Amino acid sequence: MALAQLGSRRAAGVRVSARGHAVRGAASRRSAVVVRADKCLIVNTKGGGHAFIGLHLAKELLAKGHDVTIFNDGDQAKLSAKAPFKEYGSAKLSAKAPFKEYGSVRGLKVHWGSPVDYSTYPEGPFDVVYDNNGKDLDSCKPLIDAAKGMCKHYVFVASAGAYKANNIEPMHFEGDERKSSAGHVTVEKYLEAEGLPYTVFQPLYIYGPHTAKDCEQWFVDRIIRDRPVPIPTPGVQLVTLSHVEDVASMLAAVPGNSAAIRQHYNICSDRQISFTGIAKAVGKALGKEPRIVLYSPEEVGTGKSGKAEGFPFRTIHFCASSDKAKRELGWKPKHTFLEDVPALVRDYTAAGRQHKDVDFSVDDKILSAMRVYA
Repeated sequence: MALAQLGSRRAAGVRVSARGHAVRGAASRRSAVVVRADKCLIVNTKGGGHAFIGLHLAKELLAKGHDVTIFNDGDQAKLSAKAPFKEYGSAKLSAKAPFKEYGSVRGLKVHWGSPVDYSTYPEGPFDVVYDNNGKDLDSCKPLIDAAKGMCKHYVFVASAGAYKANNIEPMHFEGDERKSSAGHVTVEKYLEAEGLPYTVFQPLYIYGPHTAKDCEQWFVDRIIRDRPVPIPTPGVQLVTLSHVEDVASMLAAVPGNSAAIRQHYNICSDRQISFTGIAKAVGKALGKEPRIVLYSPEEVGTGKSGKAEGFPFRTIHFCASSDKAKRELGWKPKHTFLEDVPALVRDYTAAGRQHKDVDFSVDDKILSAMRVYA
C-alpha cells in the first residue's frame, strides 16, 4: 500500500464537551497551534456539492507553505475538462489576495485514482490526510486503514446533513442529536474506534467559484428570465450559505493544531438567510422584483419528507453555529452571502447562462397546480 508510509508521528488528542458551548479551555486549544510545513493529501470527490472544496483547500494550504497533493477520485480523461477539476492546471488558480499565483499550479501535485483501490494510491508519506470523498464506511475504510497509526492528523469532511432536523430549535450545534443511520456517523465511529487522530468537519450549503452544483444560480435562472420563483411554503426557512473560500480556510486551520484532534466543527458562515430572502437579494442585484410563489410540495405532488423536486435545498431550516470554530481554531469568515450576491450574478451573466436553455418543467407543474402562469 503506497500510503503505508504516511507520517510516523501521532498527535495527542484533547477532549472537550461534545456540544462545545462552553468557552472554557478555548484559549489553551488555540495556543496549541504549531507553525510548520506539512505534507498534505486531499482525497477529493468526483462530483456533488463538495467537489470544489479540494481546489480551494489546496490554494489555502499552498499559501500557508504546505506541500499539497490532490488525490482525485474518478477518471481523469472524463473529468479533467470539467469544473472544478479543469482549474487544477490553470495559471490563474488564485485570482485575489491572499493567495499567490502558482503558474501551472506550481507546488500542487494532482493524482487520479480510486480511494477504495490501494493500487492507485499516491506515494506517501503524508502528515495530514483530508478525506473529502467518502460518505459511508465502504468508501472511507480503505483510506482510514492505510492511514491508521501513521499520519499526524486525519480530517474527515462529513456533512451537517447528519443532524436530526429540529423545527423547534433549528440551529445546529456540535453535539446535537444526529441520525444513527447516516453513513458519515458510521465513519466517525470507526475513526474513533480505530484510534486515529481525527477531526470531523460538517459543512452545510456552499457557494463560490468553480462549483459543480447550483445554489444561487437556481434563483437567478428564474428571476433573470422574469419567471415566477416557486418556493416551498412558508418561505421563511433559514439556511446557512457559506463561501467555499471560508470553508477552505477553516479546513486549512488544522495542520499544526493538535488540540483540534477528536473534535467536531460545523463549517459554515455565521449568517443565516431565508428562501425568500435569497430570491429578494438576487432580484435586487438584477434590478428586478422577484415573483415569489409559495407552494406546498406535498399538495402539488412534487415532494415530501423535507425534499422538493427541482428545488436546490431541503424544504426545512438548515443552519448551524460556527462559534466553536471561531473560539478554538481562531477562524472567522471573510464572506457574507448578501455582500457576494452582486458578484455571483455578474459571474452568472459573464458565463452566458442567461442565454442557455433551462428545464422549467417541474416549475410549470407547480405553477399549473397553483394556477399561476409564467
